[in-house]
Amino acid sequence: MKSITAEKLGLIYEPVAILWSNTKPEGALQIKPRGQTCIMPFFAQVATKGKTAVFDRESYGCPGACAGLGFGNGYYDAFGGAGVDFMSAFFVKGAQSSKDPTAYCAIVNHIPEREREKFIHGERLHKDTEKAKRFMTADLPITDIAERYVIFTPLGKVMSGELPVVVVFVADPLQITGLVTLVGAVREGTDPVRVPPMAACQQIGAFAYDEAKKEHPRAVLGYTDLAARANVGKTIPENMFTFAVPFSLFLEMEQEAKDGVFDGPIWKGLEAKKEGASS
Repeated sequence: MKSITAEKLGLIYEPVAILWSNTKPEGALQIKPRGQTCIMPFFAQVATKGKTAVFDRESYGCPGACAGLGFGNGYYDAFGGAGVDFMSAFFVKGAQSSKDPTAYCAIVNHIPEREREKFIHGERLHKDTEKAKRFMTADLPITDIAERYVIFTPLGKVMSGELPVVVVFVADPLQITGLVTLVGAVREGTDPVRVPPMAACQQIGAFAYDEAKKEHPRAVLGYTDLAARANVGKTIPENMFTFAVPFSLFLEMEQEAKDGVFDGPIWKGLEAKKEGASS
C-alpha cells in the first residue's frame, strides 16, 4: 500500500500502519512476555528501519501501553495489583504524592534499577492524584480488541485485503503543518486535529482508535511525550512528531492530496526554501 500524501510531503520515513490481526507476522520484533518496557523504541524501529513489531496481551510493555495498544485498561492491575493508587502517585510526584510513601517505595524497589529514580520522583503529568485517577478511570478512551495481535508495520508492507486501523506519519514541523492543512481541507469545523497530552503510544493508538469510531474522525498529533522521547533517543530525530489518522480519514486525505495543498505555490515555495537551507 502506497501513500500519495507521504510522497508529496517528501517524508523521510514511510508511514506506519497499525493493524489488528489473529495472525502473527513472521520475524516480527516482540517484547518478552510480561516484560516492562516502553513500546515506542519498537515503533521507532518500524518507522526508521522498516521492521515489523507485534504485541499481544502477554507482551505489551507497560500498563499505559496495554491501554494504548487496545488490550483494555492495564492500570487497574498495574505492578502486581498496585493499580490506580500507585500509578496516580507516579503520574504526579511519586513517593511525595503517595498516601503511603513507604509502601510506594517498596513497590518501586521491585522495578528495574534504571527506572527507579523516575518512579520515586514521578512523571509529573498531572497536578494532583485525583486528576491522574480521572485520567486512568474516565478520561482515557479504552478499546478492548477482539483480535489477538496489534501489529506495527511500514505502510508499504500492508498486503492487498489488509486494512489498517490507523496510519501514523512521522513528520517534521513543516510537514506537520502540511498535514494539518490537508486534514483541515477535508474535515468540516475548526478542530480537525486532537492533541492529547498523554503517552506517545496512546496518542498513536487509544486516542486514534477513539477517533476511528466516529463518523467524522480527527487526526491525533503526538510524540509530545517526554518519557517516550527519552526512551527512543536519537532513533527518531528530535524535531519529529507523530500524526496518527484513522484509516477512513487517511483515505479522504489521499483523495485530496492528488491535487491539493501540496500542489499549490505556497507549499512548493516553502519546500524549496527548506531544500535550499539543507543543501
